[in-house]
Amino acid sequence: MRVMTVSLSLTLGVREMAELLTHVLVGYIIGSVGVWSGRLPNRFIPVIMVGSVVPDIMKASLFLFGEYRGTIAGIPYSAWGIHTLGGAVILAGIGALTIWRRDRRLSFVALTIGSVSHLILDLLVIRVDGNAPPYLFPITEWLPPAGNLYASSDIWPTVVAVITALTVWGIRSGHLKIENPR
Repeated sequence: MRVMTVSLSLTLGVREMAELLTHVLVGYIIGSVGVWSGRLPNRFIPVIMVGSVVPDIMKASLFLFGEYRGTIAGIPYSAWGIHTLGGAVILAGIGALTIWRRDRRLSFVALTIGSVSHLILDLLVIRVDGNAPPYLFPITEWLPPAGNLYASSDIWPTVVAVITALTVWGIRSGHLKIENPR
């Protein structure tokens, strides 16, 4: 039985890598736009990228224990609460406490922006029942309609994210020049 769980985890791991890469690259793109707008110092781009994978920390439970729910010392738990707005904000607050005091507020904002971008991308995934999970928990348990734009196993969102991120990187690094038509 344990062998089946491990093989399931490894199978999910391959599919999840493309999705994880997409979340990280979208975080990079958002962070770069924040730097271009002058509202964000360059050093916070990696913080947004880390924030963009924070909601998927709950998937570590799958790899460690073979499931998202269980009991520890007879106390039931579920890791799904982390993959919500409330869980993302709490983890962003904990993450911000690990940063220098002078950068904590902006780190909290950057981690939250990354986490919210993750939840928005996940909102667009095709769902069988047409409803997304309750991402607004604990504010409400309402199930928003799913965007039904792509399946989580589709490769095209990753391809779009890679091309966009490479374009953004090329512009930021000076490898791509954009001429002003004026």
